[in-house]
Amino acid sequence: MPKILLVGQDVRLLGTRAAVLRKTRAQVNYCLGSQAVGRVKSERPDLVVLCHSLLEGEAESIADDIRKCCKTTKVLMVLSEAGTEFPLQDGKFDAICLSRPDRLIACAKGLLGGPLPHCVQGMKGNGEATLAP
Repeated sequence: MPKILLVGQDVRLLGTRAAVLRKTRAQVNYCLGSQAVGRVKSERPDLVVLCHSLLEGEAESIADDIRKCCKTTKVLMVLSEAGTEFPLQDGKFDAICLSRPDRLIACAKGLLGGPLPHCVQGMKGNGEATLAP
């Protein structure tokens, strides 16, 4: 069974989001940002989902630290809404999606082995995101 670790700062929101992600049929655990890297090292999840409740710098730092210790772990960044300003840098995240439950489930399933609908899959040369069809 695939494992997902959900990381954020709002425990109530994490609980709700974990319930949504369980629809992927993965084992879902969650933790605060300060615990993320330690939990990734001990649990070895297949996917880490970074919640929009994290500060921008914290989310990027966590993603960088995950890349250093667990190169095969996928990282999904969740944005609160389409207009969210978040500097998207090549290689920081495997995908970026909006927090809508249907999109979150689809993106998580995609990163766990299926297609990636409704997710940002790549970057244009000018730094703009390219969306999946």
